[in-house]
Amino acid sequence: MDKNYQVVFTAQNKVELSEVPMPEPSDEEVLVKTIVTQISTGTELTRLMGNVDADSSWTNEMKYPTYPGYSNVGKVVGVGKNVDPSMIGKIVYSGCPHAKYGKRMASDLVPGWSYVTPVPDGVDYDEAVFAAVAGITLGSARVSQIKLGETAVVFGAGLIGQFVARFAKLAGALNVIVADVSDFRLSLLPDDCCFISVNSSKTDVAEFIKEHNNGNLADVVFETTGYHPLIQSEIECLVKNGRIIITSSPKGRSTVDFDYCNRKGITIIGAHNSAVHPKIATTLNPWTAHRDKEYYLQLLQRKQLSVKNMITHKANYKDAAKMYEMLMEDRTKALAVNLYWED
Repeated sequence: MDKNYQVVFTAQNKVELSEVPMPEPSDEEVLVKTIVTQISTGTELTRLMGNVDADSSWTNEMKYPTYPGYSNVGKVVGVGKNVDPSMIGKIVYSGCPHAKYGKRMASDLVPGWSYVTPVPDGVDYDEAVFAAVAGITLGSARVSQIKLGETAVVFGAGLIGQFVARFAKLAGALNVIVADVSDFRLSLLPDDCCFISVNSSKTDVAEFIKEHNNGNLADVVFETTGYHPLIQSEIECLVKNGRIIITSSPKGRSTVDFDYCNRKGITIIGAHNSAVHPKIATTLNPWTAHRDKEYYLQLLQRKQLSVKNMITHKANYKDAAKMYEMLMEDRTKALAVNLYWED
């Protein structure tokens, strides 16, 4: 019988690949044999490195051992007794961790639960595995209420920032200015006149925005870096009555000048995944996390979106620890890191 292996954070800054028991699906679950998983260079690296302020809400998540991963594409190889057996053999996206085998609910039998999403025919598995990140950022783009012709600024060109930028354009932004300290990450933006990149370590971003936006600041700013000292300066990149969307989970408490926000009429919108996606679809808000994943996969199937160029590293699962070590050393030279689970 095949063995099951899983990535484990055994301690701060320490990663191992361990043999673990084979999961047993419950009556409503499916067993998934993994094809590819994707490392979250934000959430996972934060939990691995523990580089957060002591009073940050992140500190509650710094526990070891931790079993990382939530972006998984695989084949259904087993089902519980209440699951349609025709599910066997289907390729699905799931929230299973970095493991050779995982289990998840077959459908939305429990509202808000993590369950599998079928991958449509013709969709590349390498692109399908981005579905969770895409869903997070779709929710953020929705609450921003971007209007046709507005200028959006995205701070951070990591995975989240790259997706926010693309969806801001789809939502109607005329200009999408992306600021980051890594020229490499900025180079991975689409070759499209809508996207304008700026290295924030070399250039005053507020002045850059005005130079490329007819002398005006931004209508909406997206914070995707997680670096809390930046937030006040990001707010100062907004026009009067502008909006800042906190897409990231900042790693510490931020100091914000609320008098400045008051006088400028600035709106601050928290856009954590759990805040922007309802557990149950309603007519007022049908966009659950599951539906946004489906929408992303439909965009891929219809060739309205391509993200292959965001995959900067590919490795066999046996080299997972090496990939995390590379990211801890310098993540500015990487974006998406995919792990493949075939021997």
